[in-house]
Amino acid sequence: MKSLCVIKATALLVFCLIAVNSAIGQRALAADTSELQIIYSHERMGTAIAHSFGLGAGFRWGTNRNAFRTRVISTELVSFRSPKQIKTINPYYNNAKRYVYGKLNEVFFLRAGIANKQLLNRKPLWGGVEVRWLYEGGATLGIEKPYYLFVISFYQGIGDNLNYAIETKRFDPAFLSWDDIYGRAPFTKGIGEISLKPGVYVKTAFNFEFGEVRTRMQAFEAGAILEFFPQGVVIMADDSDNMLFWSFYISVSIGSRYNKY
Repeated sequence: MKSLCVIKATALLVFCLIAVNSAIGQRALAADTSELQIIYSHERMGTAIAHSFGLGAGFRWGTNRNAFRTRVISTELVSFRSPKQIKTINPYYNNAKRYVYGKLNEVFFLRAGIANKQLLNRKPLWGGVEVRWLYEGGATLGIEKPYYLFVISFYQGIGDNLNYAIETKRFDPAFLSWDDIYGRAPFTKGIGEISLKPGVYVKTAFNFEFGEVRTRMQAFEAGAILEFFPQGVVIMADDSDNMLFWSFYISVSIGSRYNKY
């Protein structure tokens, strides 16, 4: 009888220890889970962009409206080249520089807009990929910087000597042949002659966020952009003033989430 009581007491003690340990484990798991479920109020990230016709960079500031939607203020600066432009070099001169025949302007687009990111698939607690749909619209500014060339001009010297000088000129199809061009002038030439063309843009994309730590953001994005300039933007001499520009893009972003207070 005594041994039976000892067995019962031991079994009761083991049961109590298991119950206490289970309760502590559940509380720890609940604490970890609640930590992962925190909705951070703000986010910010830097972005590197590659699109169909150039490269760029941007920055975003986000505010989480709720668990499923984030409002984002976005700024971007990207270069934009014509699909017609091809780099060439004059074979008749030593040390000639590469240039684009027929190009009139270097073009950049400066965008500022407001986006919404809608959650489509939440990241599992142990990590993985979170998918969002992004739609964005705003103002864009087309920046035209004149594209200058080094041009060789010949003139009559003393006697029968033929001398030449290298000048900087913009491309003019009426007076400039490809064999007169020595190469591209420095990028800084023409900065004081920049012209600005205001416009608007819309963007849509899918955003894929990965990583295990919610406060550190790492994301890949793929989408398309359409831009409209009422005054038109010119890149090549044989183009009319183009008003519509479209491109597909991919981007990589890194940043952080945080609570402001």
